[in-house]
Amino acid sequence: MDNNPEKEIRCAFYENLIRDKGLVELAKEFEEEERKDKEIKQQQEQGLEKDFIYVPSINLYVAKQKTHLGLNWNDTHKALADEDSRMLLIPEFLEFLKYSKTSFPDIYKEIAEVRTPWRSEWLDAYFKKEKDGLHILTGNKTKAEKIESCLMENSYADILNPNKQGLPIQKTNSGFYYWYPMDKCVAGFYANSVGADLYCYGLPSNQDSWLGVRAVKKD
Repeated sequence: MDNNPEKEIRCAFYENLIRDKGLVELAKEFEEEERKDKEIKQQQEQGLEKDFIYVPSINLYVAKQKTHLGLNWNDTHKALADEDSRMLLIPEFLEFLKYSKTSFPDIYKEIAEVRTPWRSEWLDAYFKKEKDGLHILTGNKTKAEKIESCLMENSYADILNPNKQGLPIQKTNSGFYYWYPMDKCVAGFYANSVGADLYCYGLPSNQDSWLGVRAVKKD
């Protein structure tokens, strides 16, 4: 015999609902609640789409514009957290870059076109040397793992086909330039009249008027 008091209470609750309102009326109420929930979700998504781009491959909304210009890496994390947002991981940024190239070419050009002025944005990766080698810290240094096999020299590289941590594994003769990870440094991306570079040697204390962040809504 089932002597589960919680189950008995739940069954009694629904039995009373059915007796008092009837199945048809109860079904209508459930349908109305589902409709309201769907409307709220659609409104939220429409609000995001004004300022954000949905990237299907990573299932995230990424900001169309950079914000928090002039803040260093640590203060940028704090500012994003206050907005219930976060910084892009390197592989997420690269997916956004690929997606924007075909779907939002003006934003792609703003990020990666070789021209003046300087444009740069922080990425969520901090590098730290440990006894067993170099580690990559993400989530504002809350998650750490050893760096997987990748290029460990400065060179032109195929940054759009990286390892799972977003670090390139193949050299190229042209295109994007890559600056390999260094101890106590952070990642970012910049473009100017000379080239477009993924860099992993930035100082967290750096701050410039053209250096900002592309926020991503927390998943």
